[in-house]
Amino acid sequence: MTAVSALPTADDADLLVVPWPAAITAAAVTCVAVASVYLTQPIFPEIAAHFGVADEQARYAFTGASLAYALSFFLFGPLTDRVPLRLMGSAGAVVMAALLAAAAFSPGFGVFVAVLALAGIAAAAVPSAMIALMPRLAPPGLKGMLFGLVIGASVAGITLGRSVTGVVTEWTDWRTAVVSVAVLNLLGAAAMLTLPRLASPGDTGKPLRSAYAAVLGLFRIPATVRLLALGVCLFFGYLGVATFLTYRLQAAPFGYDVAAIGLLNLAGLVGVVGAPLAGRLVPRIGAPAVVFAGLGTVLAGIALLGFAAHPAVVAAGTLLLFAGVFACQPAVLVMLAAAAPPGSQGGASSLYMLVCLLAGSAASAALGPVWTGGGWAGVVLTGIAAVLAAAVLASAARSGRPVPEPSQGGN
Repeated sequence: MTAVSALPTADDADLLVVPWPAAITAAAVTCVAVASVYLTQPIFPEIAAHFGVADEQARYAFTGASLAYALSFFLFGPLTDRVPLRLMGSAGAVVMAALLAAAAFSPGFGVFVAVLALAGIAAAAVPSAMIALMPRLAPPGLKGMLFGLVIGASVAGITLGRSVTGVVTEWTDWRTAVVSVAVLNLLGAAAMLTLPRLASPGDTGKPLRSAYAAVLGLFRIPATVRLLALGVCLFFGYLGVATFLTYRLQAAPFGYDVAAIGLLNLAGLVGVVGAPLAGRLVPRIGAPAVVFAGLGTVLAGIALLGFAAHPAVVAAGTLLLFAGVFACQPAVLVMLAAAAPPGSQGGASSLYMLVCLLAGSAASAALGPVWTGGGWAGVVLTGIAAVLAAAVLASAARSGRPVPEPSQGGN
């Protein structure tokens, strides 16, 4: 009997021409940079004890860093069409490493928060550059998958930031954990220098302010506004619940220490595989279908965490929470790239990251009174309401056919 080999599909052929070493490097350095912003979350009690502040005040170390990080996407996003991406990312990682090392030896809590905020600004240079790089590396049919790869790396960075420092702190101390992350960023800076030299697609004949004006112009387009608002609601609900989950797990009936909380949050590494797979589904079943599936998964995760009284249920809820967010992100980015005017896709992606992270920072601050007045139940109900609002916006953005991949070129 003669064996018959299957003919390769178009996607299979595309996979052969993706520069995988560069794509994996971009994803890895993005993961480390984002983890640097979230590294304080599992060690709030240790930070509070060291600086002599209340446990709940320690969360401002995260709020300051994440807010500065989010706002800086507007600074760096338009620049991705004008400056070499690998140099932008590498410089950001070096500056961030220096600031993290300085933060570990801050003389007071106020200085600690301020230095971490500066580190958050530097951190944004890395994912801004790498997100802009990915679609330039991708064949036309695989932009969704490479968007998924870098988004998966970004949210995996959140997971690692909320887990690894807790584990290292349990073994050593919190300062060693912070300095260790600084060293990883230095290694990432060196790795980024190996990335391809790509020509900037931006029109350098125009003043730089025109790039920022183009990004602001996205707020005048109803389709892009709906998708940006979807990200705001999703991240407000997701990161609001994730932030206060630390406090919930330290209380009865769990009584987890920082190492246990850190290990639990490793469930978020599901996104390393899940986000690229979700991205590959976009041209097959349509971006709206992927978004709805992701939002449903997030809701299921929050509901499980709300009623969980057993560690296995907590683990399942955490896994669903992260998996749902990973599934949504590449699909929304593909929809946003299709809705944005030609030449604005890079700015649109950075703007989306900005508003999502601003929403996460806002949730960290705004849910403080909810936690104080309504406890864990209040936080969970607020998270569910935010994700349901995201589903309403997704319904408004839904089209009758799959959203196409953005054409090659530009970003």
